[in-house]
This record gives sequence, structure tokens and C-alpha cells, in this order.
Amino acid sequence: MFMARGSREPAGAVSGRDARWLSTQQRRYDFHLGEAIRAAIQGSHDKATKHSQTALSISRELYAGASDPARHQAELAAALCAHARYGGGWQAIALLAESAGHYTALAEADPAAFEVARIDVLTRVALASDEAGNTRAAIGLLREVIGMYLKAPAADSGERDIGVARARFHLGRCLLATGEADDGLAEIDSGLELAAEVLDRLAVLDPAGGAEPGRIGGTAAGPGWLDAAPRYLQVAAPDWAAAAVRSMAAHAAAGRWQLAANSAQAAVLISGGLAGLGGETLRDAHAAITARAAEIFASCQVGRQ
Repeated sequence: MFMARGSREPAGAVSGRDARWLSTQQRRYDFHLGEAIRAAIQGSHDKATKHSQTALSISRELYAGASDPARHQAELAAALCAHARYGGGWQAIALLAESAGHYTALAEADPAAFEVARIDVLTRVALASDEAGNTRAAIGLLREVIGMYLKAPAADSGERDIGVARARFHLGRCLLATGEADDGLAEIDSGLELAAEVLDRLAVLDPAGGAEPGRIGGTAAGPGWLDAAPRYLQVAAPDWAAAAVRSMAAHAAAGRWQLAANSAQAAVLISGGLAGLGGETLRDAHAAITARAAEIFASCQVGRQ
């Protein structure tokens, strides 16, 4: 279940009645934000929007109604950033600007806990710019964002590095869209390599017998592995799978079968984790990716002979 960092009232800080209200609202907030994230991953836009709006409303109530609103600032910042994806144009930018303001204040007080989240908002701003048709501006901001991540303190280095990987996935996608194929593919592949390293460090998957360290394809994963992974891995998984598929297709089209096979391994693993979260669309996507990966693996074996 998603939990906003540093956002709980200390025991004894409020009256018994207020404490019960806070506890109830916090549980409701955690539930609805978690369900919004899950529904978004599964592609259920309407369901995700409804849960996200509820989580945002609760976070505003917590922030406005608590004896110390600052203790619920992280919850509000997270809900604002999450809900921005369901708005469009100026509405999304307004939500992101409000979220960035809260995260900036939080990061000034505790950079290790909140600087990565502050940069995550900027990544979302870049995506909003791309969606609005200003891909060049998105490319410039994503380059800046990657540099910021690399310098950021982080209580969880895995969360920071997944942020870098996601930014590289989107930078690569934008570069491909503007005709810069080589640079775009290089960014995507760099992101895939970094994301694989995070999986290794977190030991989310069990190494298969004789597996080569650092290779996603050398792991054994049950269908529910992503459900037990940190929330930031779950949120990143759709972008990760899409990036792996882009890389797989580009390398295969160029006849670079070993590189295509490496990306195919990642695509199968991450799409399989997504399929394990449920939903016919995710299961169908995993089946299609697995079938294409099998063709690439076969071509790779032929190339070695």
C-alpha cells in the first residue's frame, strides 16, 4: 500500500477524537491513492481518475484540518502530482506547480527524503509539455532532470535511479520522435541498463541457477513479483516495458540480434510483472511481447551458429 513519506501525526499530538479522524482519513487516503496507481497501471482510466480525485480531496482535508498541516504536506504533494496525469493543459500544469511548491519546501527541510520526489514532478512537467506538442521543450527539460537526479541526495538510491531510468526512457522516446534515432535508442538502452541494476540491488527477483549477474534474462520470476515490489517500481513498470519493446524492435530491425535479445528479456520480464497485476489488456500485451521475443531469441541463436 502506498504511504506518503514523513506524513503521519505523532502519537499523543492530537485529541482522541481527532486522532481517530486522522487515522480514518489516512487509511482512506492510502487506499484510494494505491487503487488509483493500480488502476492506472491496468489501463482503467475512469477508475484511476475517480480514486485519484478522492485521494486528492482527502489529502486537502488532512492538510487543512490537522493541527500541524505541515505533517500532511507530503501526502498533498504526492496526490497533486499523481492527479495531474488525469487533467489536461493548464489544469495539469497548475496541479504540478502546486505539488512542486510543496515538495520544494519539504526538500529544503529534508533533501534526502524529498528531493527525488521534487524532481519527479519536473519529469511529469516534461511529459505534459510533450503531450501538448512541445517535444523540443520536453527534451531540454528531461536532460536537465537527468542531471538533477544524478546530483540528488536520496534516502533510497533505488528510487532515485529508477527516476533517472524513467527520464531516460522518455528522453529517448522524444528523441526518436524528432528523428534523432541513434541518440534516442542510446538513452533508452542506458535507462534499461540502469533499471536492471536497480532490480539486482533490490533482490526483487531470485537469481536462476548459473545466471550471469546483472542480466534480467537470468532471473526466475513468478507472476506476482511486481505486486510485491516497491511502489516506485510498479509506477515505472509501464514506461519500462514500453522502452524495452522500443529497444527490442529497433535493434531487431537493424539485425542487432544480441542487443535485441537483451531488450526482449527485459520486455518479457516487466510485461509479465504487469500482467500479474491483472487485466486482460496487460495479459494480451505480455503474450504478444513473449511471442515476438521468442522469434528474436531464435534469430539470435541462428546468428551465433
